[in-house]
Amino acid sequence: MSESVLSVKDLSVQYGSHKVLSNLSFEVNKGEIIGIVGESGCGKTTLLKALFPKRTTNLIISSGSILFEDQNLANADKKKAEELCGRGIGMIFQNPKASFNPIRTYKSQYIETLKSHGMYHKETFESLVLKTFERMNLTGGRELLESCPYEMSGGMNQRIAIALSILLKPRLLLLDEPTSALDVASGKLVMEELQRIRELTNTSIILVTHNMGLLSGVADKVGVINQGSLVEWGTVHKVFGSPEHSFTKTLLDAVPKLGIPERIEEENISDCILKLEEVSKEYKRKNSPFLALAKVGMEVKTGEILGVVGESGSGKSTLLNMIAGLCSPTDGSVIFKNRIMEKRRKRDDYCNVQMVFQHAAESFNPRHHIRKAMDKTLKNLCDLKSRAERNERINELMKRVDLSPDLADRYPWELSGGQCQRAAIARAISISPKLLLCDEITSALDVSVQKEIIDLLKKLVKETGMSVIFVSHDLLLVSSFCDTIMVLWNGECVEAAATRDIIKNPSQDYTKKLLKTARIDGSLYIGTD
Repeated sequence: MSESVLSVKDLSVQYGSHKVLSNLSFEVNKGEIIGIVGESGCGKTTLLKALFPKRTTNLIISSGSILFEDQNLANADKKKAEELCGRGIGMIFQNPKASFNPIRTYKSQYIETLKSHGMYHKETFESLVLKTFERMNLTGGRELLESCPYEMSGGMNQRIAIALSILLKPRLLLLDEPTSALDVASGKLVMEELQRIRELTNTSIILVTHNMGLLSGVADKVGVINQGSLVEWGTVHKVFGSPEHSFTKTLLDAVPKLGIPERIEEENISDCILKLEEVSKEYKRKNSPFLALAKVGMEVKTGEILGVVGESGSGKSTLLNMIAGLCSPTDGSVIFKNRIMEKRRKRDDYCNVQMVFQHAAESFNPRHHIRKAMDKTLKNLCDLKSRAERNERINELMKRVDLSPDLADRYPWELSGGQCQRAAIARAISISPKLLLCDEITSALDVSVQKEIIDLLKKLVKETGMSVIFVSHDLLLVSSFCDTIMVLWNGECVEAAATRDIIKNPSQDYTKKLLKTARIDGSLYIGTD
């Protein structure tokens, strides 16, 4: 008989008077990997916060019990709870930036964390960390240790945070969307490392994710949460193979499939709107310069949706930042409508090119309502002087992205991830840009909301004729709606062609590797032939 590590009975959780979780009951045995899936805002992250001994102050466990190794965490005193953090129960958060001080080296933060748990040994520290980095395919370990989090992409920060948690060897590990900022190949490496941890240490793992493809290959059991209730629970084969609840079936239907996009309308794709001529970008670092992009060339036509894919750190975000004017190329030219974009952008440049960021909530001022953020954009870039006229325009934009106008009067943190991302898109299209840049805008969203965002983009392109550059690590998603695909690897463009050609006849080994890793069969297993 399996030994229970965690037993949750009739758990209800609320924030203030707002109930988020209702009467959840389940058990986690030693060495089990449990997957938790559901839509944004259903309570998945709240569940992990309730299970972690050190809770946020506004989270209230209104009823039920959480037994971890026979200790009830629902009413444990502060000292006992803090003793369990890290080595007893570890947690990896969705936003890697929250895991580190951005201006201190990883080495100093690793040492500080290990010391606080009595696990730091100067003689073996570096070799142990480098070995862990190597297992997770993090190259240049010594240079990484001397780097700071602000110098790294979100994906790199996430992998380094996971490596630190692995070093602590907790008995129960909680992971909140650990692969949302990672490409498929890196995500698969992380999942394989979690399996190795389970095999070597018998650690139990609870994994919250919207990536059901990766989950299906590692989880023993899956729980499906809908509106705060656990609507389905069982083995991964049963839940994904023969779902009983209608909500589970809806989630599985929304998983993107590899294939040629439905929207192939060559007649709507006309002249070239953007051209990059051998663009390079080099960042200066303490020890040696880092070449993020190397002589990348590309063209985007009016009305075209271009997908840019590649592993974490391949230069995808740097590419968008250069086009948006957030950084300047070291060499080469960014040409928009036959005019070279200068380092200092003009007002019209911001009207023509707009960007939607990966973490939508962070792109808004948390102290201002959504309406105020959009109002400022309309006032500064659209010359709408009348407040009444701007409010009317904001209401129209909210409806256009399928949001209720009254949501504009909320703060960013009061919206779900999908709602906030829609609001960010509404702000970006408020000035009718010719080119919309999307940087991993669906990576933190569940599959059903992700599908809604993609359908919204396709609708906007059809209505306005604007061009879109959609950066993503999800080749399945990109292949489902983009007209063309560009593949980046180590800062170089290794292949660029129409989606149908990339999918059916890739010319480069790296593209073939991405396709093989991303391919999902009917049972949702990744990496199958």
